[in-house]
Amino acid sequence: MKPRIETMRPEYLDQVLSIEQASFKNPWPPASFAAEIQHPWSWFRVIGPAKKSGGLSRVDGFIICWVILSDMHLLNLAITPEYRRQGLASTMLTGALADFAREGGGYVSLEVRPSNLAAQELYRSFGFEAVGRRKQYYRSDNEDAIVMALEVGEEQERGRKGTGI
Repeated sequence: MKPRIETMRPEYLDQVLSIEQASFKNPWPPASFAAEIQHPWSWFRVIGPAKKSGGLSRVDGFIICWVILSDMHLLNLAITPEYRRQGLASTMLTGALADFAREGGGYVSLEVRPSNLAAQELYRSFGFEAVGRRKQYYRSDNEDAIVMALEVGEEQERGRKGTGI
């Protein structure tokens, strides 16, 4: 069954929190996720198999981006461990970038741990490039962050439509 992307709803919060706990050394607190549901600038989506009656039967992953004018910042992307390496993160990132391109696009940035090679590989496959480093960005262990960026435009969205991305 093809996964479906939906806007985050409060009833998915427990599942999102579980994915966050399983995915990160220093997970976000529940209040941060609840706040993201309310922010008008937050692009917060979940992915999973659809129920026939609407909604998702379970949440397999999530993505949170802030979109402010012509800037998008990817804050958080996680897939539940048992569904990783099945294209769900790519599907979610494709959706986020496509929506941003349809709105006119602009500059997309994110921070990633140097030790998170799988995430870096994913981002590079989309054309992100390392543009900087934030020293001791991750407070739990003082690991630096690699800053990655990508310029997204409407022409890229038109090109994606023809490739099936």
